[in-house]
Amino acid sequence: MSFPGKIDVHHHALPGFYCEAVAKSQVGDLSGAPAPVTTIQGSLELMDDLNIATSIISLSAPGAEVAESTEGARALARRYNEYALDFRHTNPSRLGFFAALPGLNDKDGCMAELKYAMDKKADGITLFTSYGEKYLGHPDFEYIWAELNKYKAVVFVHPTHTASGKWASPQLQQPTLDYPHETTRTAADMIMSGRKRQYQDCKIILSHGGGTLPFLAERLKTLSSTLFLGSQIKGAPLNEEIIEDAKSFYFDTALSGTANFLDSFLKWAPKDRILFGSDFPYAPNNVIAYMTHSLEKYEMDDSLRENIYEKNGQALFPRLRKWI
Repeated sequence: MSFPGKIDVHHHALPGFYCEAVAKSQVGDLSGAPAPVTTIQGSLELMDDLNIATSIISLSAPGAEVAESTEGARALARRYNEYALDFRHTNPSRLGFFAALPGLNDKDGCMAELKYAMDKKADGITLFTSYGEKYLGHPDFEYIWAELNKYKAVVFVHPTHTASGKWASPQLQQPTLDYPHETTRTAADMIMSGRKRQYQDCKIILSHGGGTLPFLAERLKTLSSTLFLGSQIKGAPLNEEIIEDAKSFYFDTALSGTANFLDSFLKWAPKDRILFGSDFPYAPNNVIAYMTHSLEKYEMDDSLRENIYEKNGQALFPRLRKWI
């Protein structure tokens, strides 16, 4: 069976003005990952090489907050969204975008930028796993979930550095191990705060196969429902509700295309919740090709492969159905 082009939901576009903002920041990107300037041509060349029909571009960590002031972050988010709109306009059948927001601690700024993005028909919104020391289930951030739920928005959750910003060692930059764990922490926080169950009209994509959530969900269920039962908030999910909520996320395959991951992940994740992801440009093109070819060679039934490559993405982004 021949398969149509893939829909890539984990594809970053980093314009020069954003990379300059990261370089000028006193804090910079604490993850240790360089921010390479990207171009439309570079995105399209990778897409052609790997049979990617459409990429939904996004801003990666540290995001607009790197501007360090409230007004600066608002301006950087707006400038990125204007850039992303132009990016999509060049080839709307092949390009989409997740809009950027200022940091979630800036409620007024986020609400204004979310309205702007939705008015411009952004394909979704990018959020990061934490803001300061707060994960996405924090009560201070309920306002954004309530508003996103009204829009029935697609939300792409990308990991950012830990609250401390420290590396475990000089050889272990944060994207190597900490990023998947940060994804797991924020997902678990959303589950145990009740936020995931409360705002079910949000379609939330977790990066990198959901981090370690697929492997730790049962541990979260058993310990939260027994040993730590007394610490749970009123209305928090218990027992099988925790697993239901964990499986209600969407999961992209960025840097997660090898057999050691897929053997267990594909048995656990719902078949309509898995999406293709490349992680361009933070993963070098040869690494993206390796992960993509590993996924392509992995034995699975045709219907599941078609779901991952195309159908699950079309369900989230119906406008793409007329092109793919």
